[in-house]
Amino acid sequence: MANKNKYLLPLNLLGELIIITFCLKFGYNNYTYVDIFIFSVLSWVLGSFLSKSYYINRKPGVLINSFNLTKLFVIYFLVNFFYVEIIHPNTYNHAHSIYLGVLTYLALLTWRFTVFLLQKNKLRYSKEKTNAVIVGISVNSIHFKEFVEKKPEYGIKILGFFSNKPNDKVNLLGTKDDLFDYCKKNQVHEIICASDKVSNEHLNSIIEFAENNLIKIKIIPETGVLSGGNFDLNYLEHIPILDIKKNPFDEVSNQFLKRLFDILFSLCVILFVLSWLIPILAILIKLSSKGPVFFTQERTGLRNKSFKCFKLRSMRVNSLSNLKQAEKGDARITKLGAFMRKTSLDELPQFFNVLIGNMSIVGPRPHMVKHTEEYSQLVDKYMLRHLVKPGITGLSQVMGYRGETQHDLYLMKMRVRMDRFYIENWSFYLDLKIIYLTILSMFRKNQNAY
Repeated sequence: MANKNKYLLPLNLLGELIIITFCLKFGYNNYTYVDIFIFSVLSWVLGSFLSKSYYINRKPGVLINSFNLTKLFVIYFLVNFFYVEIIHPNTYNHAHSIYLGVLTYLALLTWRFTVFLLQKNKLRYSKEKTNAVIVGISVNSIHFKEFVEKKPEYGIKILGFFSNKPNDKVNLLGTKDDLFDYCKKNQVHEIICASDKVSNEHLNSIIEFAENNLIKIKIIPETGVLSGGNFDLNYLEHIPILDIKKNPFDEVSNQFLKRLFDILFSLCVILFVLSWLIPILAILIKLSSKGPVFFTQERTGLRNKSFKCFKLRSMRVNSLSNLKQAEKGDARITKLGAFMRKTSLDELPQFFNVLIGNMSIVGPRPHMVKHTEEYSQLVDKYMLRHLVKPGITGLSQVMGYRGETQHDLYLMKMRVRMDRFYIENWSFYLDLKIIYLTILSMFRKNQNAY
């Protein structure tokens, strides 16, 4: 499911920055010392991202969120206090600084509480819910069902249970053997397993099925179970829940940072490069062969949803463009098209896809819808690559796994392996490194680029 809180993060951070700026203006009553304002804003943004205190988590409750804000503010206040003391000594008295700090803290706390309530009410009354099924009937799983039904603000809708033993207290959808068929026929977003009612063998099969069908797995542990390396321990107030293999893109901060970078980077490329380069390439394309300048194709994107991917036309107009990959020595490719494909210039219009929001600068390369349907049946865990937005470039490409795959299944398997590694180990630094390697590869010969 799409993240329901993607707009609340920038809203919350923007509101906090406005409060800080307003309180500084109110406290100092002038903008003489511009560096104080700049330092305060930057230190708050940096501190928020490093401590992840900007993220309003509805699960622990308002007290934990207030505590996180308090820790961040104490550090922020001390850093700014010493900055003013060192850079502008004897400018403001200590009592005035403390008064200003208390005022700012109370304003931030009020704002944080307001956004927290807004978030909870949004989920409470939203028609978009996370559809979940529970495997195994136990005291803990029944308790979990009753809890989320009483707390609609968590946005979870329990469709029913799967168990080999009937129980009058729950809505039984079928036996454990019926789980997979039900999930395929219905829109299920999460499978929740009662750990004491599901064997390790069955749990492994559920995990494998879920990964291949873009379904999240959660586990209700037995009392006393501790989180391991593959688990992330969360709470719905007092109920412990284990998330399996939480990837970096589940973090709202990472989503926000990646999207912000995508927008800024794509805007720079469009304004300073594409604004003059595309008209030149358009003229050359028109002179090289008949047909449109741009070529659009249905590709598979985030959550297996298709979108129109933009490219510069590198082939002569043909009826197989949406069915057949380019091959070595492909007669459909024009001389100019061969050059554009080797240097990836044909991919430049995809920066508009990035700006629109259906692609990212870095991510798994989007495949034709037909190929997604084929390879999802041939390559294990192929569908995991659609947990994130597709990219203009990706780890697979800079590692050399690009080009034709229809005659070499191993190449596709390695692509998927690289894409999975990227998703599970994402960092902003990794994106920057892939971009750097992509730029270098444009000036190097690649035997798979044609």
